[in-house]
Amino acid sequence: MQSYPLAKELILVGGGHSHVIVLRMLGMNPIPGLQVTLISPDVITPYSGMLPGLVAGHYSEEDIHIDLVPLCRFAGARFIQASVTGIDPDQQTVRCEGRPDFYYDALSIDIGITPGLDVPGAEGQVIAVKPISTFLTRWQDFLVRMSEGHVSEVGFVGGGAGGVELCLAVQHRLRQEAGLNVNCWLFVDGPEFLQEFSAPLREKFVKVFRDRDITVRSGFQVEAVQDKCLISSTGEQQRLDEIFWVTSAAPQVWLKDTGLKLNESGFLAVRDTLQSENYDNVFAVGDVASVAAHPRPKAGVFAVRQGAPLFANLQRYLVGEVPKPFAPQRNFLSLISTGNKNAVGYRNGYTFAGAWVWRFKDWIDRRFMNRFARLPVMKQPVPPALLSGFDEQMQCGGCGSKVSADLLNEVLDELALVNIDNPIRDDAAIYRVPEGQVMLHSVDSFRSFIDDPYTFARIGVNHALSDIYAMGASPVTALAVITVPFATPRMTKGLLQQLLRGALDQLSEDGVALIGGHTSEGMELSLGFSVNGIGVEQALLSKAGMAPGEVLILTKPLGTGALFAADMQHRAQGEWIMKAIRQMQQSNRESSAVLLAHQASACTDITGFGLAGHLIEMARASNVSVSLDLDSLPLLAGADTVINALKITSTLHEDNRGSAQLAHRDHPAYELLFDPQTSGGLLASVSADKAAACVAALHLAGYTDAAIIGSVIEGPPMISCS
Repeated sequence: MQSYPLAKELILVGGGHSHVIVLRMLGMNPIPGLQVTLISPDVITPYSGMLPGLVAGHYSEEDIHIDLVPLCRFAGARFIQASVTGIDPDQQTVRCEGRPDFYYDALSIDIGITPGLDVPGAEGQVIAVKPISTFLTRWQDFLVRMSEGHVSEVGFVGGGAGGVELCLAVQHRLRQEAGLNVNCWLFVDGPEFLQEFSAPLREKFVKVFRDRDITVRSGFQVEAVQDKCLISSTGEQQRLDEIFWVTSAAPQVWLKDTGLKLNESGFLAVRDTLQSENYDNVFAVGDVASVAAHPRPKAGVFAVRQGAPLFANLQRYLVGEVPKPFAPQRNFLSLISTGNKNAVGYRNGYTFAGAWVWRFKDWIDRRFMNRFARLPVMKQPVPPALLSGFDEQMQCGGCGSKVSADLLNEVLDELALVNIDNPIRDDAAIYRVPEGQVMLHSVDSFRSFIDDPYTFARIGVNHALSDIYAMGASPVTALAVITVPFATPRMTKGLLQQLLRGALDQLSEDGVALIGGHTSEGMELSLGFSVNGIGVEQALLSKAGMAPGEVLILTKPLGTGALFAADMQHRAQGEWIMKAIRQMQQSNRESSAVLLAHQASACTDITGFGLAGHLIEMARASNVSVSLDLDSLPLLAGADTVINALKITSTLHEDNRGSAQLAHRDHPAYELLFDPQTSGGLLASVSADKAAACVAALHLAGYTDAAIIGSVIEGPPMISCS
């Protein structure tokens, strides 16, 4: 497939219902030249339509969540796990704490809403249903309190469909499944609940509430909450053990400082094209947005229906066409569950109920979720509509491929490159080696395997510094070698800002100066560092030095190669990938210090050749044999599943296996011995009497997976497994 230079940037803020549909459509219909970035604080996003079923016990949390990481991989989009703290629509930037701003050509906001806790005393005393991620944590805490017998009176504030469904779902879960005797109360500020629906539908729920012995308090407008006691505007009081809050929600407070036009309630004001009323390149959908021409309730059904029109209008805007108006349907199918695998439906004045209605709702919901659970590995080229303004000259190689000096200097100046003793950018850097020490040199480079350039740079730094730490030395300087994809100067600048800030942040934490580097343009992003370290020659560690009777200690878990191979096929869970990324961002500096303090005799870092490959090098250098305890190997979450159940391995896996020449063992951890690691841990030999204290010190230093994995024995250089 032809590769196109990057010409424009689309940022999606939030992983709401509309955005997941946009991402899936981008995967099916990619737009050449468009860089898409999703920024979300959560790795998974819940589907609100299945929340009552989860509460009632019919679904698991996995059933109702969409995994954003493989979805972004499918869409060719970057996934940035972060919370947005601000938007500057004039500068066209999105701000996230602790990293450079993101620039956009087009922006879409789908961040949902927060609970409306403006009633005095409600904050901290009620369980709000929004946001759902927070609700699910508090729901689990509630179930624990219930099981311990601390709850018998439960109230639900809110008489809309959400409050009714949640009340019935909770009561069903507690009485029918847990066998707990609770009294449930529904508090409605108006004359009756479900006021937006027809009288026949309300009558069906009146009967359900009566049959289920649930008390409805109509006309109870909550004025305050005091010590779990609801106080109404008329002075009525009702003491409860727990209160669920399902009232109208509020927009996120930071929106008021963005300059984007808001309506009287503080929601983003958008036109029927889903564009902001005062910024054409900003779109907003879902509960956070309010379409003045088509006011609708805050319901997931409307967010889902906005997905396809949003994708179409974003595409139109990006290629210079006029977005088209979208009018949501006035009459839509409403399916309200009653908790016990029954539901009541309503459409066009007709009401129907029964178990078949719940089964129909379940079929609709599962069909929707399956669209995001079964993602094909595909890319379909389409005409490069975004590239009409891009320089059509063939991109040069050699020195002609370098990033322009003005652009590079602009980035370096904005990042305030102050960790260099001599900030003058000369042809080469000078470093004076302290007397009595020697200098060590190492270099590492690889293609980008994650879509977050800031985090990729931090991982790249850790990977490169590990060679120095493995020898018990101290890294002091680094040179960066960066290849960025062909793109417009503005996009190149944004990418370099993210990369260099990530590199500088990690280097600063390790006390290393970035003293220069080289940048060029190419077909894909790659990053490398040439690292210099210093140390006392006689005190340096090497791969040689292991002695029989010592034990082997590994400081980090295994599995990055397999996990990211699965990620490329959209088959790795997002949380597996994010945990692996967090581990790869952990420097080996402190673990090196701990190993030195416990007098390690030999050490190496685990990278591309895998544990077995690096260990056999140590065995040969020391002329000893080693025995591994496969049960003790620390593994990253999901690595066992990926490599054994899904049968997915890294491209280097088979070569690593052949080089190690190990007899096969039927053990779940066996194949992980050959898994190539990126920014892996240190492997060291330590005397047996110091091993336990060494591992304990590693745990205190933050290497919580560090473990004793085997022993050094006499014999020819080889590895055996037990």
